Amino acid sequence: MEWHIMNVGGVSSLGSNLGCLEDSQYIPSDECKDVLSEIIRQLKEEDPQLRIFRRQIYYSHLVEKDLCIMLKYLRDDPEIFGWVVRILANLTLPVESLIHSNGGYTMAEATQTGLSWQQGVESSLHHYRKLFTDKLVISSLLEEVHTLVVESEGYPLSEESCDVINQVLLLLRNLLHLPSNAEDNSCKEHEVFLRILFECDFTERLIKLLQLIQREYWTVTAVQLITLIFKGHTGEMFLQNVTDIESVTFIIEQSEDSQECLMCGYQHSDKDFQCINYLEEGISKNLRLRQGSSENSSPNSSSTDLTNQEQEKLLKYLEVFAVQFLTKAFCNMVHDLRHILTSPYKTMIDDVYILWLLAFFLKYARHQRVEFNYIRGVFSTDLFGFLVYEAVVNSEELVITQKNKQDTTKHLRRIHLTVGAMRELLQGLKLYSEDSNLKKIDVMYLENLQRDLASSSDLPQMFLLLIRNFQMHTHTLKFLQDVIITNHLLLLLIDLWRTSGLSKKEFNMLDHIKQFATTEVMQKYGRLLENFEYNNAIVNNCIFTMMHHIAGDCEKPTALLQVQILRTFLEILDGNTPLTQEKSDLIEFILHKFMVEAENNPFSCALQLFGEMPVKLEKRIAEEGDIDDNSEGEEEEEEDDSTEEMKKEKDILLMLYTELMGQPGALGAISSKLEEFGIKKTEEQISKDLKEFDWLTDENNTKESEVSESTKVKGESPAKSQNVSKKDERSSESDMDQGPSSSSSEDLTNLDDAEIVGHCIKKLKESSGEVHLKWLQQQFCDVAYAKYAMSLSSFDKKEPEGFVARLHVVQNKSVPLMLYSEEQEQLMHNPYFITLLQFLGLHMPEDVGLVFPRIPHFWTVQHLIDKASQIGDLTKDQLKFDPVKLKERKEMTEIPLPFKVEKMDDITFEKMRKIPESVWMNMIQQYNKNSGNSGKSEVSKHPTDTSSRAMPRIVPFSQS
Repeated sequence: MEWHIMNVGGVSSLGSNLGCLEDSQYIPSDECKDVLSEIIRQLKEEDPQLRIFRRQIYYSHLVEKDLCIMLKYLRDDPEIFGWVVRILANLTLPVESLIHSNGGYTMAEATQTGLSWQQGVESSLHHYRKLFTDKLVISSLLEEVHTLVVESEGYPLSEESCDVINQVLLLLRNLLHLPSNAEDNSCKEHEVFLRILFECDFTERLIKLLQLIQREYWTVTAVQLITLIFKGHTGEMFLQNVTDIESVTFIIEQSEDSQECLMCGYQHSDKDFQCINYLEEGISKNLRLRQGSSENSSPNSSSTDLTNQEQEKLLKYLEVFAVQFLTKAFCNMVHDLRHILTSPYKTMIDDVYILWLLAFFLKYARHQRVEFNYIRGVFSTDLFGFLVYEAVVNSEELVITQKNKQDTTKHLRRIHLTVGAMRELLQGLKLYSEDSNLKKIDVMYLENLQRDLASSSDLPQMFLLLIRNFQMHTHTLKFLQDVIITNHLLLLLIDLWRTSGLSKKEFNMLDHIKQFATTEVMQKYGRLLENFEYNNAIVNNCIFTMMHHIAGDCEKPTALLQVQILRTFLEILDGNTPLTQEKSDLIEFILHKFMVEAENNPFSCALQLFGEMPVKLEKRIAEEGDIDDNSEGEEEEEEDDSTEEMKKEKDILLMLYTELMGQPGALGAISSKLEEFGIKKTEEQISKDLKEFDWLTDENNTKESEVSESTKVKGESPAKSQNVSKKDERSSESDMDQGPSSSSSEDLTNLDDAEIVGHCIKKLKESSGEVHLKWLQQQFCDVAYAKYAMSLSSFDKKEPEGFVARLHVVQNKSVPLMLYSEEQEQLMHNPYFITLLQFLGLHMPEDVGLVFPRIPHFWTVQHLIDKASQIGDLTKDQLKFDPVKLKERKEMTEIPLPFKVEKMDDITFEKMRKIPESVWMNMIQQYNKNSGNSGKSEVSKHPTDTSSRAMPRIVPFSQS
């Protein structure tokens, strides 16, 4: 058939070889299938630099003259119909997809390169969408889908039928993806197309497809299609039946939570749909139209009235679809997407879809008061765990991306959508838990869910991590606001679970809140408080509630002694803003505390007041990746900031010298104190600076240097020598953070490898590190339980696995040692702790290019128990399962996974040593020996398995 295309007529001659229309029925020619097959081949093999063939099809009008005619009038020939749909789905591929397939270019790169075919293809796409505003074409497509489903008579559809259905949905998705532009009337075309789609029973047809057992064939395409259907209309749906302007504004803000940062990354097996990046549009515009409709109305505004009627009609269709989808297909789709995203097929789709789906439709379900039994399946431990996993993984990837100076947009949007989805889940959980009309079975279901969530440590810690990782130059204040509000909501629920007896284990709320009682975390709260005047009451209440607990229950008011917080407090008082008694008392207490501290301990107050010095901040930004800035105005601001920073640095240096001058080792002590401000200076640099200020003479400098040298000979720093006779005023945590001196590293080098783990544990215990060792031990136990639970049914599990551990284990990935709090993060600066992790066999961050240490994915359950027992005795409560049963069941190897995962999925595979051939031979011999034992079928033993070793001593419950 290639000669048909290469002859004089070219593509134009193809139409005559397809068939003809007779009496409202299309009669295909004998060569029809061959011609359609050749078109598909030419489209797939065309030169991506020129895209000549698809442009020839456009100019030859083949689509409107033949292909659309075939869709409308072809009868009883599903094979030809399927070929036509495949061609149209390919011809309507978005420009972004075609550009990406052309060497992986982005839209920006393609624009700079100036691809010759781009404008022509864009014109063809708009032309094709106009053609599909023909109601008969759309009706024919959907009717064919309906026919395929009906003719299956409840039996599984054939592979061919499933592919045709998916291609129809792909075609509709491509047509809806086309960008709308008010100037060229394409916006109206989009809405007309959407309205015709609904008039052809699209809602009924799609919902039916999403209820079939074989829906996995088109789930990815369907969710992309649904996302595009609601693009630009989400705000309007929340504005119905709302008259109070404040309520309308609040609903708009809530709607934007899930839409303002939506990026849809379209991708399927053919990689034909790569990326869309859009923001929610039209919400505030719709509000303005509603406010001004009465003012602008006139007797001659019939066209405007018609437009409004059409919009109202479309909105009604969207509302019906949303309710039908929520009550009949929402839970299935969420479940299917979560399954795909935790399987080897996760590259088929971007995870933003499930996040947007949750954030938008759960919000709409609350707004419409949808009954709980319809959406009950979404409120599951697995889904909460998935969202925690998403937040943690994307937070780590964000840090890595920043360090590599790559684009962070994708990760920022994913994290924000994750927070939005989690917020909707928690709000829905709270709403339905308080519903007194709920059925008893639903009440029991929610109580069990809340028990599972109450036992999770990852869930509350996730928000601590997100707040700590917030950076003004990377994130937005809106993101910080959403995180703080959602965290506040969770803490309220946790407190409710504790008081109502739903917690299986005691959750110490005070200990949890104390993790927020740091200068770093309160700095983030203070930054959001600066917008006090513009924040809504909910945001300000969340901020003040946390600060009240920090200053009161945690007894850490010094964490609030920061310049921005004090300044904001003063502005609030000066502005005569109405305050509750609690807020007023907190402000007055903190300001009074500052006055007392400034008078009694000026150095400590200055240290707390300055918080994170600009010098330290600059260093951190440099490590995470600089931000390109071409604005001259901003460059001037940076110069001003630099001058201000140098002045502050000088003030601190002179303040320290005034305090410490005359003491032995003063220069060394000043150097150590400066590091606490994030300023690194050697004694020589300090001496030089002080000379420039005429504060230090050469004679004094010589004496200081002599003292410093004498202390260095003894292996001590000048600061340590200076304070040797004093009791250390720092807390045990600070001792832990400080770590061993240089002489300690010599102790480690003098030890045998077998003694190092015990030596590190001993040293950590001596420096009040018992709690951190217990925490590390529990991480091993949690991963062991996650692996062990893979072979258990949900009924056999006494409690859920750790969210982060489980989803890494399910995907056969090494499990991160999550350092949620500032105290845990400081452990990675302690040489004893780092050495302990290394000799226990963990993958260190610098070895695998990640942020958190990793517990290797190939460790068996028994191996993990052995590692935990090296740290100390274990209890059954720590293990969460009976180790005797593990031994009886001979869990010698990895727990079988539900699917096979390639090694390349986990970066830590690259660090594994090659197993010697002799070891492999021993493994094979052992396997053969086991498999031949009296017909018994045993699982082959892993060479590193240690199930034959003595079990670690289990401490009786009475002693634990």
